[in-house]
Amino acid sequence: MRYMPSGQTQHKLRRALTLRDAIIINLGAIIGAGIFVIMGLATGASGPAVVLSIIIAAFIALLTGLSFSEIARHVAKEGGVYEYSKETLSPFSGFLGGLLWTFGNIIALSAVSLSLGSYIDALFHLTVSNVYFAIPSILAFMIINILGIKNSAKTLFGLVIINVLVLSLFVAFGMLYFHTQNFSGFFQKGAGGLIEGTALIFFAFTGFSRVTTVSEEVVRPERTIPYAIIVSVLISAVLYVLVAITALGLVPFSLIDKSASPLSFAISTLHNPVVDVIIALGGITATAGVLLTGILGTSRVFFAMSRDNELPGRLDFLDRFSTPIYSILLSSFLGIAFLAFASFLTIVEIANVSILLSYFIVNISALNLNLRLRGKNPGAKYLSGSKYFAPIPILGAAATILITLSMGVQPIVFVLIVVALGMLYYFYKSSRALKKIEKYISKEIPVRSAVREFGRSREERI
Repeated sequence: MRYMPSGQTQHKLRRALTLRDAIIINLGAIIGAGIFVIMGLATGASGPAVVLSIIIAAFIALLTGLSFSEIARHVAKEGGVYEYSKETLSPFSGFLGGLLWTFGNIIALSAVSLSLGSYIDALFHLTVSNVYFAIPSILAFMIINILGIKNSAKTLFGLVIINVLVLSLFVAFGMLYFHTQNFSGFFQKGAGGLIEGTALIFFAFTGFSRVTTVSEEVVRPERTIPYAIIVSVLISAVLYVLVAITALGLVPFSLIDKSASPLSFAISTLHNPVVDVIIALGGITATAGVLLTGILGTSRVFFAMSRDNELPGRLDFLDRFSTPIYSILLSSFLGIAFLAFASFLTIVEIANVSILLSYFIVNISALNLNLRLRGKNPGAKYLSGSKYFAPIPILGAAATILITLSMGVQPIVFVLIVVALGMLYYFYKSSRALKKIEKYISKEIPVRSAVREFGRSREERI
């Protein structure tokens, strides 16, 4: 048992999240910077075919989501990628998956907080650096997280409702001024552009696994989590496709990709100041929801890894709100630290590569679990243990590698350096733990038996 600081009491996690809360957490994590900001970058890569890129990205997210769902039926512990991979593949895979997932999502925190500033600028027409909005926003949602997961879920519910209404309004108004000629030359960027656009827009779906990080706070997680993942991916995919079609119908793709707030830019062509304000507000609430769930998710993975002594410090301490306060603080301050790290596009690419590689590990973990279950129950008719499930994680793993490779050399190399440093830490920690065990054994178990000191044994006497 770890040392408890004087005056502090260790509290327990509470199962307070219903199916609605779980879906809201995922939608809050998905509907955000992806559609309100990244769509501009993805459109520049794919052209009008960005609509198809969204569908492909949603399909890949659904494949990996099914892998998460299958593991969730058997593992109901806090920690998401870390805990799922550790329990179904190996402790080292869990550590590596947890490292990649948290690193990618903390980088994403920085990217999303910067994009929030661009929509504030679109709303108030300011010329202040986005960093000045990013830091206070991270700190504000850090405080909301500290006040408890139920409060976070209530805040997210309001943000998600606003986001869905704003996007619906964007589609409704935009369709009134739709220009079909903007879709001419649909595949002009070719297959390479389509894949690159898919890789970028996948950033918009990475939040589908957020609910798995709070498994011990979900009611009936083996049932709730799979439903939440599938429903949230399908809802967001439909919304994204409708929004992309509308945006491209309003302005040519060559103009959208030049804007840091593409939806505000597209709707501004209607010259309706009321709608302009509503869309800008939607961009702010959407990015705010991703910030809230980003801190929520990364802090829970830090908590789970610290609970298993994979990370040092007091990151597994729970306060009176049953929240891992030190993990929340660490997640938030790391998100702030990475704000000065790189350009917006570079941050997105690095975050994407890191999260995609963690999803590759989850798909392999789901395949390994399926093979183990098939060995125990060869005649299984349902997903668990069925031979019909195996193609899902195989396709998911292959797809994540394919779009990872399309992200370019620089982000991949950077993430591999982070992986190498993580591996060095893991093996150093493991070697120290092994030395402690050897020292304990040599101390507790004597080389010679004390009984033999008093004379010959009974067998020797005979």
